[in-house]
This record gives sequence, structure tokens and C-alpha cells, in this order.
Amino acid sequence: MAVHKLMDWELEEEPYILMAIHSTIESYRMAYLINKHLHLNFKRTKEDQDVLQHTYTANYPVYKHFDQEQNAAFYLIPNKCWGISNLKTTSQGLFNNEESSDVKTVLIKEYATVDFLLKVEKDENYFPLKKLLNTLGEIPQVISVYQLDTFKIKQPDYLIFE
Repeated sequence: MAVHKLMDWELEEEPYILMAIHSTIESYRMAYLINKHLHLNFKRTKEDQDVLQHTYTANYPVYKHFDQEQNAAFYLIPNKCWGISNLKTTSQGLFNNEESSDVKTVLIKEYATVDFLLKVEKDENYFPLKKLLNTLGEIPQVISVYQLDTFKIKQPDYLIFE
């Protein structure tokens, strides 16, 4: 049986735009406000973005909208979430008690101060980014919004939602 080896084989990454949104509201409310002000249709996906680390497990809710006109998928995800720390066993006398505690987690650690991430799967050259940023900034509950540098992210796998 012959073995074939692929040399210098690279996957071509799909271009995307990543925006930071600073706000103190819940993720479902942010999706509602974006739907209202931008006339989009964000809906929560059936599957959350699960992050399994050795110290905690976190489930980030993902909201998706597909724009037919732009032919682009939009994803809204909170960057901060409460996760569950791994179980710790403590023995007290005759019985073993298992304790779990909530841990505050961050999806993209390089941007730990960002509250929400808005990902648009479209090339920046063919998307009206400034118009979107200005419209998002007009939402009263949004403190600030700006574009993020995707090259600084060490774990871009967390931004793959399908």
C-alpha cells in the first residue's frame, strides 16, 4: 500500500472582520438591540461555543445572522462568560463531597476587556465597515465599538462557529 505525503500544504483561511463591542448588558439583549437598530435578524444557534480547559468548562452563547444582500454571515458572541470549574473532591470524615464553583472566563484572552465580539465573514475590502461601526455606536447601551486586529489572536479556533 502506497503512502502519500502532502508537502507545503496550507489551508486557505476565509477572510473575516472582527469587531469589539463594549457594553454592560446581557448577550440576548445585545442581539435584540442590534436587530432593532440595524434591522438584522440575529438568532441564537442551537449549539453554543464550548471551551473545555483543564481548569474550567464554559459555554458561550452564539447568535447568527446571514445577510443575503452582502452574502455574509454575522456572529455575535460574548467575550466574557461564567464557566464551571472542574470538580474538586474534598473528604470530610466518612463522605467525599464534590464541589463546583463558577469561574469568570474570557474567550479571546488578548482582548480581555472586550464584552462582545462581532464577526463578519466577509473580506474587509468588500464590506461597508465604517457604516456598520457608526450604526453600532449609535445604540445607547453601547459604550464603544471598534475593529480588532485578528493577527494578535493566539487561538483563532475559538472563532470558528460551524
